[in-house]
Amino acid sequence: MTSQAVSASASGYGRTHGLLIVVMSLMSSMALALSGTIVNVAVPDIMGAFGVGQDLAQWMATAFFAAMTTGLLASSWAIRSFGQRQVFVGMMGVFIAGSVVGGTSQEFNIIILARTVQGFAAGVILPLTQLAMYRVFGPDRRATANGWFGLSFVLGPGIGPWVGGLAIDAFDWRFTFYVALPIAATTALLGSFVLPSREETGPRPNFDIFGFALLAVALMASLSGLSNGQRLGWASDTVVLSLTLGIFSAVAFVLWEWWHDDPLLDVRQFGSRHFAAANVLSFLFGVGLFGSLYLTPIYVQLVQSYTPTRAGLVLIPAGLILGLVMPLMGRIGDRVPAYIPIILGSAGFAWSNYALGTVDANTAFWTFALIVMIGRAAHSAIFPPLMAAGLRNIPAAQIPSANGTINFTRQLGGAFGINLLAIFLEQRIAFFSDAFAATQSASNAVTAEFLDKVENLLAIGGLPETIQQPGALLYLSRVVSAQATTMAFRETFLMFAIVGLSGMVFALFLRSPKTRG
Repeated sequence: MTSQAVSASASGYGRTHGLLIVVMSLMSSMALALSGTIVNVAVPDIMGAFGVGQDLAQWMATAFFAAMTTGLLASSWAIRSFGQRQVFVGMMGVFIAGSVVGGTSQEFNIIILARTVQGFAAGVILPLTQLAMYRVFGPDRRATANGWFGLSFVLGPGIGPWVGGLAIDAFDWRFTFYVALPIAATTALLGSFVLPSREETGPRPNFDIFGFALLAVALMASLSGLSNGQRLGWASDTVVLSLTLGIFSAVAFVLWEWWHDDPLLDVRQFGSRHFAAANVLSFLFGVGLFGSLYLTPIYVQLVQSYTPTRAGLVLIPAGLILGLVMPLMGRIGDRVPAYIPIILGSAGFAWSNYALGTVDANTAFWTFALIVMIGRAAHSAIFPPLMAAGLRNIPAAQIPSANGTINFTRQLGGAFGINLLAIFLEQRIAFFSDAFAATQSASNAVTAEFLDKVENLLAIGGLPETIQQPGALLYLSRVVSAQATTMAFRETFLMFAIVGLSGMVFALFLRSPKTRG
């Protein structure tokens, strides 16, 4: 970023004032985005501390992104009602409170509540900081602004697991809630000086509380039904009722927003082909980005036995690549048709996940890190042109609403992506565990030879004969479990490759016969 870019805007800010707003926006968005993934690396530790399975552990991520989704839609109303300064400082205070509650909680449900509070505050703040940067850069450099904002938004989640790993290895998992607090407090103080107060005159707009309630019910019922399906059975009354309520509430939300005079989500904007395609791509972007960020650190800890710090380090080279590529893609996004970098980025992400679907416990650290780097570099090619293409034909007065909608669909993709990921992963682990266990019979010569060798090793180690056979059987069960887990993760990575390929298809809808992008 250059001071020329800031001073060239038509914002009315001085160069120093505009630069401070950009710094505040980048720091705060990075801290908030970092908080979305920093707990991912602590999932194995928290599962052990509270005795929960993957079906419940995924709620630490799902609750954050689901609440963030609702916060995104409330952001525009909050800014119009109270002003950027008051909303930013107030929501940062809410975020700090949620972080403290999460770090000091003694029950798993309180952790989920804290993550919900964090996510809602982040959802309200992020569109505010993005709009503040739009004003500083000006309309002609919107993709460039998206590039810098995307840098912080994607780099934060990328380094989150590494920072969380350092906190866990140095202290414990509770410190993953505290890492972002210094930045949150600093930016809140800075925002109280550089952000404007309420700029609209007249009475505050009415808040669409009914639409907000319908959205909240739709998200919680749908996600709860999906996450409980594996544990309670898909035909159980609880799951069927939750999914039915979720679908009914979602349909009611769309219909209500269509007819409401001041909607949270302007569904009429989806009549634009470019805008609709951009939102589908944004949803897929959220599925791929946040799903893979959740999956990768868990995989290397469970399959490759990495420490939390080492698991986070896998994502650091990818974060550095993002730091170099994202602003560049913002500039390119101002000059080339949007569908071209989006297709290339989707293809690169698909290949990266296909390659991850071929790794195993013996894959070298840098091989794994390089594959992840390619995937993150591909993602950096998608975000800036996607935002610019989605807002291209939107009237200036509707830009804040349209911007919030694209952010909404991205976070919605993250919430459902992580939720469905955990379901698919559990199902495939159970499938492969049963399939592999069925082959471990007395008639299997390979199994018999394996058990004999393990028993001999235990005998050499001096263990009594009475526990040699049980010890060998226990070791065999762990080998089968590890292999089943590896195969399930492989198939899950391949599912993300399919998500990337589908993004290439929807990118073609951004083409226009009349304009360049």
